[in-house]
Amino acid sequence: MKQLLLPLFLFCTFKIYAQTEITKAISTGFELAIPANSVYNVGTGFSIKGELPIVAPVSLTLTAGFTAMFYKSNLFNSSRTPGTAGFIPLKAGIKYYFNKGVYAEGEAGTAIETNYEKQSVFAFSIGPGFIVPAGEDSGVDISFRYEDWANKLRQTAIRIAYRF
Repeated sequence: MKQLLLPLFLFCTFKIYAQTEITKAISTGFELAIPANSVYNVGTGFSIKGELPIVAPVSLTLTAGFTAMFYKSNLFNSSRTPGTAGFIPLKAGIKYYFNKGVYAEGEAGTAIETNYEKQSVFAFSIGPGFIVPAGEDSGVDISFRYEDWANKLRQTAIRIAYRF
């Protein structure tokens, strides 16, 4: 799966038609998380992201969402396998546009566990993305990221969002 991310990103980068300028935006979308060396098998969720340009080509971002992480089945398929673990990630970051459709983004903040331990951990993420225009002021934002939640959870995530 991870071997396909770079070729997919490069292919889509060359197929993008740039928007005219970077503007304020809000996006809402679906997320798929693939944990590495974790007690979790996969995660799904949604997020909302606000973007405010500060100086071309840099924007500030604020992101909030909900992620449900699904535990791997234990060795004996016991009924004692926990259900899903819920997290609320809250992050702020910087997005740098290489051109008007391709960007790299870094974010830092916290991830709050909603069940079980109910702890809050430091979270950071970094990764590339691109915007495919879907209208004059809208588009589909597709991003990939590596994320680390204070060594509690490391994951590769994909976000597909509608930007308006």
